[in-house]
Amino acid sequence: AERALMKEADYNKRIFYILFFFAAVLFGTLLKITVAVSLPVTVAVLLSCVLYPIIKNLNEKLHIPWIFGSILMTLLVIIVLSLLSTIIGTSLTAFLDQYPNYESKFNSIYKIFADTLNLQFYEDKSFFENVWSQLKVREFVQKTAISVSGNLISITRSLGVILLLTVFFLIELRNSREKVNYMFSGKFQNRFLRITKKVIMETVHFVSIKFFISLATGLLVYISCLIVGLNFAIIWGFLAFVLNFIPTFGSIFSVGMMTLFALLQFYPSPLPTIFILTGTTLINLILGNIVEPKIEGQNLGLSPFVILVSLLFWGWMWGFIGMILAVPFMVILKIICENVSYLHWAAILLGNKPTDTQKELSVEEET
Repeated sequence: AERALMKEADYNKRIFYILFFFAAVLFGTLLKITVAVSLPVTVAVLLSCVLYPIIKNLNEKLHIPWIFGSILMTLLVIIVLSLLSTIIGTSLTAFLDQYPNYESKFNSIYKIFADTLNLQFYEDKSFFENVWSQLKVREFVQKTAISVSGNLISITRSLGVILLLTVFFLIELRNSREKVNYMFSGKFQNRFLRITKKVIMETVHFVSIKFFISLATGLLVYISCLIVGLNFAIIWGFLAFVLNFIPTFGSIFSVGMMTLFALLQFYPSPLPTIFILTGTTLINLILGNIVEPKIEGQNLGLSPFVILVSLLFWGWMWGFIGMILAVPFMVILKIICENVSYLHWAAILLGNKPTDTQKELSVEEET
């Protein structure tokens, strides 16, 4: 009888893995095909998870009605986004106005590359006229312009949908506990509530820490740009803030962009460029590799390799937004795997240290 039970359990496990594999493939395919719908909904749900504890505190401690609190927090998000877009738009306009001042430096730097790579260079032509026909620059610029304009239009259109979905989802969360009580019962209900609570807690934990670390990074980069006199400091600070949400690659890209612009502005003087390169690199290293891990502790516990693979996968799935959401998605997936006995091995695989992940699994089994 014991042997028969073991065979049945083994058979059930195999069936589970087969069904799980096909469900994962189907789910991923649907996310890719329905990106116009799935991306705004996903962002709205994650944003709601971040705002939910704030609205709950407003409701319980200050007795602010739930619907009013939801609308109030969404309006606050809109105001912040509007201020940021105004500041960035003004800075970009100033950059375009000052572009003629950089024209001669563009040409000087390009001449060095042209001489090194044996490219044609015309003294009487502008920088863009020189590079327009070189190295398929025209095709690259056209494709980039189409891609960027398409993304901007898509993001602008989706932003309104995301905020609207966020408001209604936050309002729905008011009755979430009651709905779960009617949907499930017994042990499964407790497990579902525990998983949901942990997902929200971990998501809020990660996003809040990442937000403040990114904000500190942006402010320090902004101050560094002001100290050295790098133009458009607000743009570089904002770029450092946004790209810091993308682990490793975002910081590398922002430092690279600032260094190139510093080289352009201060050419031929090397000291300001070296200051920007070393200063911004140290800021990202200290905050990203020392301060942030100490604050987060072992709560995330994700393998660096898993994070890298997740960045590549979600970047392919949903582009830049997907790369920002990659780590929260992996945190949620790890929590789910910790709470499904057949997927405990996957939780250990996703984790950074097997001993820490095993402790989490032990806690889940006890509860």
